[in-house]
Amino acid sequence: MRHPLHVALSVPVGVPAPSPATVPSPATAAVPATAARHRRPRRPSPVRTALAALALVPPAGRLAAGLGAASVLAATVLTAVVDPAAPVAPDRVPAGRSSTFAQVSAN
Repeated sequence: MRHPLHVALSVPVGVPAPSPATVPSPATAAVPATAARHRRPRRPSPVRTALAALALVPPAGRLAAGLGAASVLAATVLTAVVDPAAPVAPDRVPAGRSSTFAQVSAN
């Protein structure tokens, strides 16, 4: 049975097929010393990868991303620091202690 990824290659006409006597066996074939080494390729550092990706972004995109991040940071700081100036609505109970459990209705 053929492998599903098998690709049939055509041989040009006029080229003789090599005979078993002319093909060297793997044991007698000369192997260069560098071919025997099996090294994994060196992986680039994450910092270099990030800098390379950043270099592909146009300056306007970098500016927009920086301004967006600064606005999110500013909104977070303002939310945590500034107290609201408006009083509590008259139909609401001022915020006090709250419970994480469900409250039973009095109805």
